[in-house]
Amino acid sequence: MIPDPALNIWEHSAQLRRLCRRRALGLEPEMDCAAQGAELLAPHLDRPGLRVLDAGCGGGHFRLSLLRRGLAVDYLGLDSSPAMVRTARAALRRQGLAPAMIVLGDLRDFRDLTCDAAAVINVLSFNPDFRQPLDRLACAGTKVLVVRDFFAARTKIRYEIDGYLDPGFNHLKGYWNQWSRTEVADFLEQLGYEVSFVADRRTRGRIELVVDKPYRWSWLVAVKRL
Repeated sequence: MIPDPALNIWEHSAQLRRLCRRRALGLEPEMDCAAQGAELLAPHLDRPGLRVLDAGCGGGHFRLSLLRRGLAVDYLGLDSSPAMVRTARAALRRQGLAPAMIVLGDLRDFRDLTCDAAAVINVLSFNPDFRQPLDRLACAGTKVLVVRDFFAARTKIRYEIDGYLDPGFNHLKGYWNQWSRTEVADFLEQLGYEVSFVADRRTRGRIELVVDKPYRWSWLVAVKRL
């Protein structure tokens, strides 16, 4: 089920959409997290034509990070925000690419999804729980998964006001969760993955504020066991 656009925080930030569009067109510096995500996936993308899912793609800028590393993949962006999907499709049209590379949908309910690899960058914490999205990726046939998120000693659910939205929408709330490393790793191992955690190159274990909310970023790499 796609979240009601009227209650979806991603529908109500014109400033973020403009930034996402510029990133997708290569008009902004490459994000450090997109660069690291592409580098973590690269050793597993050993032949052209593999499908890479960018879950929570925003403007679709991760596609450029893959291309900059010479990765000839079949890119598919998925986002639950109609406004973000329009932004990403418009950016692709500007580059002469098919807007069908960007799909509107919620990862938790997307039944027809197939991919060889997936990146979930700064997205998982905005879900009410990590299990359903990761389970859907496993069901989609994902062989390797890279996730950048707030992994900590214990899970903490945070449902709070955004505070940085367009005028008139600053009352809207969203999830800003942190996840237990052990719980996430155990869940993925039960789904048949080997899991490792990697330090975040940008923040190096330091707290970073995201709309005034503390995040301590790190990476998870999950590789499907043969």
